[in-house]
Amino acid sequence: MFIKTLNLVSFRNYEQLNSEFSNHTNIFIGKNAQGKTSILESLYILGLTKSHKVNKDRDVVKIGAQYAKISSLINLNGKDIELDIVISKIGKKAKYNQIELEKLSEYIGILNVVMFAPEDLDLIKGNPQIRRKFLDLEIGQISKSYLYSLQNYKKVLKQRNDLLKSMQNSKEKDMLLLDILTDQLISYLEEVVKDRREFLFKINKYTNEIYMKLSNSNDNLVVKYLPSVKSNYKKEFVSKYKYDIITGTTNIGAHRDDIEFYLNDNYVKTHGSQGEMRTSVLSVKLALIDFIFDYKNDYPVLLLDDVLSELDEERQNNLIEYIQNKTQTFITSTEIKSINLTKIKDYKIFKIENGLIKESEDNDWNLWFK
Repeated sequence: MFIKTLNLVSFRNYEQLNSEFSNHTNIFIGKNAQGKTSILESLYILGLTKSHKVNKDRDVVKIGAQYAKISSLINLNGKDIELDIVISKIGKKAKYNQIELEKLSEYIGILNVVMFAPEDLDLIKGNPQIRRKFLDLEIGQISKSYLYSLQNYKKVLKQRNDLLKSMQNSKEKDMLLLDILTDQLISYLEEVVKDRREFLFKINKYTNEIYMKLSNSNDNLVVKYLPSVKSNYKKEFVSKYKYDIITGTTNIGAHRDDIEFYLNDNYVKTHGSQGEMRTSVLSVKLALIDFIFDYKNDYPVLLLDDVLSELDEERQNNLIEYIQNKTQTFITSTEIKSINLTKIKDYKIFKIENGLIKESEDNDWNLWFK
C-alpha cells in the first residue's frame, strides 16, 4: 500500500495543502515549527483516526476554523481508494470512497501506518498507560476482533467501577451484581490478553534480528508481557473484592497490564544507554512492518519523524537498507545533510516553511539549504 496524494484543510498551521508523493521515499526538510511533523501527524490520523501527539482531537483544528479535513488517495493492492477524515469540535467522521462509515472501528485498518518519533522513547521511559496504548493501537490495526473485545472490556469495566463506587458507602453490598460484572469482564479480558500475548510473541520473532542489524551487534532484544492477572482469573478477582470496594475501582485486569524491554536480560529502562533505548524502540517499530505484512500480505506506510538525524551513520545506513523495497516512507529533518541520500532511491524532497510546501525540481534542494 502507498499514499498517492494528501489534501489538508484547516489542519494545524495548514490552511490548505495539496501534495503528490513518491511511492518510495518522501523527505520533508525545514526548520522547527514549520509544519513538517504536522504532515506526518495527518497521515497517522488518516490511518488510525487518532493523533500521536495530542489526546484532544480539536487541538489539530487550525485556530479560528470550524473543522479540519484530511483527504487522500491511496493505492491498496493495485486499486485506488479515497479516504477522508473530518475533525470538528463535536467529533470525527470517516469516509471510504466518499461513503461515511457508522463506526470508526470499521475504518481503522484500511490504511496501515507505523510511526517512529522522538516521543516514542516514552515506550521505555514513560508510564504503563503509554505502553498499553501502543498495544491497543498496533493490534487494533490488524484485528477487528481485538477492538471489539477491548471496547466491550472498557464498557464493562466502567460499569463495574461505577458499582464499586456505589458500594463504598452502602451498607448492603450487591455481591451478586459484582459477580455478574466480574464474569463479563473476565470473558473479554481473556480475549484481550490472548491477542496481546500473540502479538508480542510474533513481534519478538523480528525484534532481535532487527536490533542486531541496526546496531551491528549480537545483543539480544526481547519485549516481555506483564499481565496483572496471572492464571486463575476469577480467583484473583474475587481475592480483590474487598480492596476493590474500599478503593472504588478495579485494581487488576487488562487496564493494569504492562510490557518491558530487555537487552541481554538487562532491563533497558534502567540499564540501557540513550542509544540503546532509541534502537530498541526503533527495532520494535520496524518489527511492526513485518508483523502487518504477515497479516495483510502488504507493507504499511512508515513515518519517521526527525529520526535519521538522531542515528549515527552506521545505524542510519542499516535502517535505510532494512526498509528499502519494503515500505513507502515519509521522513522529516531540519537539514538535508543529515540524510545519506546515496542510500535512498526514488525519492522526492519537499521544503516546508510557514505551513507552505514546495517540491524540489531537478535536485534544486542543494540551493535551498546552503
